[in-house]
Amino acid sequence: MVFFLCDSCNETLKKSRVDAHVFQCRGSGGCVSVSCVDCNVSFFGDDYRSHTSCVSEAQRYEKTVYRGGGGGGGKSKLGPQERWNATITRAALPGA
Repeated sequence: MVFFLCDSCNETLKKSRVDAHVFQCRGSGGCVSVSCVDCNVSFFGDDYRSHTSCVSEAQRYEKTVYRGGGGGGGKSKLGPQERWNATITRAALPGA
């Protein structure tokens, strides 16, 4: 479930309630954009409608220790620490 935050009045809204709130809040000269609570991206106008999913709760709250659940078995993208370790390892090899 995606939740949004009105950037004008800071009210938290379910996606299904955003349209009604934007209409009500704009009437008083307020709501120009809403932000996704999970990924903190601001959406102007009705752009929020295309935002159906973003980071998971585990990704958000376990940032550095999150490993993902996919288990695809393929080669994964290396993070900065892993790239640094690989560079040091290659530099330490004989003949490098």
